[in-house]
Amino acid sequence: MCEIANSMSHSSSMSGVPLFPAGMVKPYTAPKSFMETLDLSSFEFEQFEGQTKLRTQKFNNLLLHPEFKEIKEWIQECAEDFLDNVLKIEYEEFFFTDSWLNISGKGGYQKIHNHSNSIISGSFYLKSQEGHPPLEFKKQKMEFEPFISLTEHYKGGNPNTANTLGFPCTQDTMLVFNSHLYHGHDASQVESERIGLSWNGLINFVEKDKDLYRIRFVKEET
Repeated sequence: MCEIANSMSHSSSMSGVPLFPAGMVKPYTAPKSFMETLDLSSFEFEQFEGQTKLRTQKFNNLLLHPEFKEIKEWIQECAEDFLDNVLKIEYEEFFFTDSWLNISGKGGYQKIHNHSNSIISGSFYLKSQEGHPPLEFKKQKMEFEPFISLTEHYKGGNPNTANTLGFPCTQDTMLVFNSHLYHGHDASQVESERIGLSWNGLINFVEKDKDLYRIRFVKEET
């Protein structure tokens, strides 16, 4: 049990404490523009109807490719920071299960979805410009909604009560989030393409009790 009551002030000006939030999102800014030195000419892309215009398929885990070595190292640091300092999870190791590129031009959109079989995920915007739609996270309906719905009466901009929150897809920025969170973006009205690198990851837990049955994941060998 996590006890926070003793550390809370009883002042009337104290902010409320969100109880059991759905998940977390944290933006990270890359140390440089990786797109300037990245060569994508050797990668195969497939057409995707309706959603992103093109997506890599040849490499199921793009971050294991030598071309992405430097990017992988930076993303790994961000992922471990998210686990250590945002989610505060005890684990033995983190590893990527899959990663891919999305190229989206004018009219490209992505339906609301989440990522299964992973703990955390990320979207790294290698190329983007002002005007591209934000990545929107959508709250799923909960069984314990009050009988009298207050949804339409909440003020905007409050992450504790909003149904949808959007994060700018700024170039050289990565959003890391819990994989179960539903997200997507509207159709782009910008002529220039947006290139994003998406990834999923798993962890192996610290074994505290040898008598407990635990699933252990095996990372793909490079």
